[in-house]
Amino acid sequence: SEGSEETEKIAKALASEGYAVRIHCRKKAEGRGLSSAVLLGFGMAKYATLLCMDADLQHEPESVPDVAKPVLEGSAEFAIGSRHVEGGGLGFEWSMLRRVVSSGAKLLAWFLAPSTDPLSGFFCVSKEVLNRGEGKLNPIGFKIALEVMVRCRCKPIQDVGIQFQERNAGESKLSANQYKLYLEQLFSLYMATYGPLIVLLVILICFMLYMVLTSLLPGTPRKLTG
Repeated sequence: SEGSEETEKIAKALASEGYAVRIHCRKKAEGRGLSSAVLLGFGMAKYATLLCMDADLQHEPESVPDVAKPVLEGSAEFAIGSRHVEGGGLGFEWSMLRRVVSSGAKLLAWFLAPSTDPLSGFFCVSKEVLNRGEGKLNPIGFKIALEVMVRCRCKPIQDVGIQFQERNAGESKLSANQYKLYLEQLFSLYMATYGPLIVLLVILICFMLYMVLTSLLPGTPRKLTG
């Protein structure tokens, strides 16, 4: 696209001026969607510590040192920028609909990751920890931080307060299909985390329903008393 071409020109211009900037323009054969782009970039990264953030300035560049600090210092395996801890918040007014959707999506992931903002796209992890998820990480969808936290068994996880700002450029990629992919991702992660328990719970519920139904259906033998 035109935007990608301009981004490539700017990055190459900065590199020619001596800045340590690299850019890779992903081809269609290398995947589609946000998560696959992040994983591709992580795979091509030179250094041992990896950081992901939005490029539309919703994530403030000034917050990068704070988000990276717990991983760099070894106090956490995974650090994530959160709006819901001290120092965090929104730098603009969100509509009520967006607040409800965000809260609902966060609630659905409640039992998967010990974070107050598990769907944030501003996070830091080491290559060593990321490698635990090799062959398991699902590149479909857009909540890659949640995917990494769960599949790579990150522990401890630390929330870092950030101010989430209004988008400076570009537009949201959210759509009905993205919400569908998120629900599919949640199902997969819950099965990976609680698989046997979920199966046992379903069997238990089915058994209880069977017992209730058989006790109510006519012709079912009942024990006589008295």
